[in-house]
Amino acid sequence: MRCAPIAAPTEGIGTVETENEAGQAREGLNDSAMEALRGDTLAVQRFLEAIAPLVRKICQGILGRENQELEDTIQDCLIAVMRALPRFRFESEVSHYVTKITMRLAILSRQRARARSKQYLVMNSRILRLASAEDEEKARADLVRHLLDDLSEAQATVLLLHLMLGHSINEIACITGAPVNTVKTRLRLGKNTLRRWLERKGEGSRAQH
Repeated sequence: MRCAPIAAPTEGIGTVETENEAGQAREGLNDSAMEALRGDTLAVQRFLEAIAPLVRKICQGILGRENQELEDTIQDCLIAVMRALPRFRFESEVSHYVTKITMRLAILSRQRARARSKQYLVMNSRILRLASAEDEEKARADLVRHLLDDLSEAQATVLLLHLMLGHSINEIACITGAPVNTVKTRLRLGKNTLRRWLERKGEGSRAQH
């Protein structure tokens, strides 16, 4: 199914210019992917360099910057994207395809690490210390990251895409392949779980954002 492009605002020259630049960047990434598919070594390298910041951002959001598995997971994701690229039909944005693959592998990596360590990090003393963290954005990211262990994979994916990566409902639907109403439901349930958890800790106002 072809995903419709995100509608651009009709007011503000600066906004229009920003949207045009974003559109050119998306087209450039699609072109880079097509060149990489032809098998040219330099084209593959350019494509990997283009998607690496996005892959790193997603992996850091799910695993945390200090996670020992981070660099290996990033490399695994880049390899997985290249292996899956021949199946991409260019009916949507390549960045969405990259995001979908990376999120699946990063969540799996987190789950494997959790199983190995046998440390269940939800609602433990480390979480309680986050309330006094100076970096509020990092504290919220850590809260959501630890909450992943209590959510279904579908809810966790939607919550990460929305809260950590800033994707809209329509973009999340395009990335995950789920209907818009399903995305809304998963996001609502995920936020409700986060809100109830924070309210028990006396931090309910964080879940409203």
